[in-house]
Amino acid sequence: MNAHTDTIIDAHNRGLAEHDKELFATIFADDVAVEMPGSSFQGIEGLLATIEVFYTAFPDISLTTRQVWADESGVVLEQVFNGTHDGPLATPDGEVPPTGKKVTFGLIDTFLLNDDGKVTDHRVYYDNLGFLSQLGLA
Repeated sequence: MNAHTDTIIDAHNRGLAEHDKELFATIFADDVAVEMPGSSFQGIEGLLATIEVFYTAFPDISLTTRQVWADESGVVLEQVFNGTHDGPLATPDGEVPPTGKKVTFGLIDTFLLNDDGKVTDHRVYYDNLGFLSQLGLA
């Protein structure tokens, strides 16, 4: 790993865990393209709004990095999401009240970089059905 990779991992994961949207946003281009289960959109504001949904629903959110692959064009992280559903979870079908259930699932985060080292494309892959099943929703 290099210092730039460390910066991406730290800003992303620590920003999530500490609910620090400013730190989290530092690595992303303003027009970042985002894809994740159930949605795709463009722009840092949309990404920050999505992160707020997870902050609210899982106040103890944390990501643990298992593996890192990186080069000058991007970073790929194999991670584990952990959190307790202690707040309402906003979904396209309405709000899910807190269940108090702990969830743990693997995910892959990908970050494609521009020449300035900003993330222009961020993709997140995880088993959404497994996630919803742990909450008793599927």
